Amino acid sequence: MAQVIRRKKRKDEIKVTVAPLRNLADYKSCEDIQREVWRLPDIDIVPGRLLLSASRAGGILLGAYSNLGDLIGFAFSFPGMEEGRLVQHSYALAVRMAYRNFDVGFKLKMVQRKEALKRKISLITASFDPMQPLNAYFALGKLGQLAVGYEENLLGAVAGRADRALPTDRIVTRWNLDSSAVVRRLEAGPPPRDYRRDLKQRPLINHLSEAAPGLAASSAVKLNCNEEQFLFELPANLPEFRHRNLGLALEWQGKMRQVFRHYFKRGYAASDFWLLEQDGHLRSFYFFEKRKL
Repeated sequence: MAQVIRRKKRKDEIKVTVAPLRNLADYKSCEDIQREVWRLPDIDIVPGRLLLSASRAGGILLGAYSNLGDLIGFAFSFPGMEEGRLVQHSYALAVRMAYRNFDVGFKLKMVQRKEALKRKISLITASFDPMQPLNAYFALGKLGQLAVGYEENLLGAVAGRADRALPTDRIVTRWNLDSSAVVRRLEAGPPPRDYRRDLKQRPLINHLSEAAPGLAASSAVKLNCNEEQFLFELPANLPEFRHRNLGLALEWQGKMRQVFRHYFKRGYAASDFWLLEQDGHLRSFYFFEKRKL
């Protein structure tokens, strides 16, 4: 059943309807959305026919529709097993560029969560690029996912991608759909942060320094932190680095590998992502804490 989601009334009000895809044309439109959002060549596009077959075989495929009935985004997950437990694995979430500021992705994920729970599935696994702060904020900060694994060059070389010069490293996440922490985060949203207070309360395992105008490098990272919680800072504009200074982008990817693999092995998880404003500048941090067994 379609779900109509409205924003609070304002000048730029839009209405988004999230529902299963309506017809074969919608499945074909998913291919166009992938080309627009990720600039993929056809060989790397998930075909509409495969999306159709996967959704009929237990996958969850949802479309977001504008008030004119146009497909403006979609979310796709497929069934999997984890330690004998049935899960959904979130493979794709894409929203047309013109609708990026209307929480369309969040609305798609909310209906995906509801559909999974209706099927008695309480875990959705996923992965994202650790070099993309906004993706990290969406997954960890807004949805309440838990980052528990790191995969180096998971997808191999992806032809035609803007990030093709970097290995396709990915952070692996678990979204525990019915946990109290997730429910609180979805209902209340990310809590407001004050950089003076919050940064004083948790240790930082690295520090940034200017490498060039608009480009920051990291100090050596501290690998012997034993605190219950700590922060790892990265530049908020890190996605720009791969285009402006590939060598520095590769250095940052090396830092990511070092931090995540080391601390995941020591029993930590990245359970949140902070965006803080300081003196008119945005700062971003992965928030780590020891996992509760």
